Amino acid sequence: MKNSLLALLAVSAGLALAPAQAWTPPSVGTACKGVRGGGPQVERIAGNYLGGRRIRDGIVDRKSFQSCFRTVEHCEGWLAEKALRYPLQPGFATCTRVVLR
Repeated sequence: MKNSLLALLAVSAGLALAPAQAWTPPSVGTACKGVRGGGPQVERIAGNYLGGRRIRDGIVDRKSFQSCFRTVEHCEGWLAEKALRYPLQPGFATCTRVVLR
């Protein structure tokens, strides 16, 4: 019993000294980035999509995606691609013009 307790403590101490590894969610898009303060204004298109797909037995995989585009046409193509993969409602799909500095 004493040996198993010592082994458990040794493993616990080893885990505590190991570098922490956190799970990082997959990327869902590119943010529309601006800078603080003065500077030239840049116009971009912010795309937002929320949809879902049936997995099995009433389970629905819901996803939200955001991304930044230079043109409305690119944004709308991106929304169409997301709608093919995640067609379930309720959801939303928007391309919104934003001004960045």
